[in-house]
Amino acid sequence: MKKMFIVFVLLFLVGCNYEEVKTFEFANEIQQIIVIGPGTNAESNKREIEKVAEINVIEDAMQNATLLSEPHTDEGPLYKLEVIYDDNSKEIIDLWYYASTNKGRFYMNDMYSLNEEAIPTLIELLESY
Repeated sequence: MKKMFIVFVLLFLVGCNYEEVKTFEFANEIQQIIVIGPGTNAESNKREIEKVAEINVIEDAMQNATLLSEPHTDEGPLYKLEVIYDDNSKEIIDLWYYASTNKGRFYMNDMYSLNEEAIPTLIELLESY
């Protein structure tokens, strides 16, 4: 009986520690991404991404990214992404990455971490323009 009680308490504690992790998903199928930045003259630094392979690089870095508990930063984004979906709706995403630490984050209503495995490819894409 004592062993059963201990097992029950352990299962209860494990259940109490379970925390659902909120992840990011795009709202719809992406048609185009307009990348703005870096720099002070955003209008001259706009690039349109329409190739499926390039859109996939950005999706891979952001899709299912984890919600961060830290507050939004005062540091301006390295890039702004205007995501245009097939239904012509749009979303703006602020993007930061740090090549030296292979980390990054993005903000769209909440702060999310970028998928670390996809960051090198994302950096290569954004810096190739």
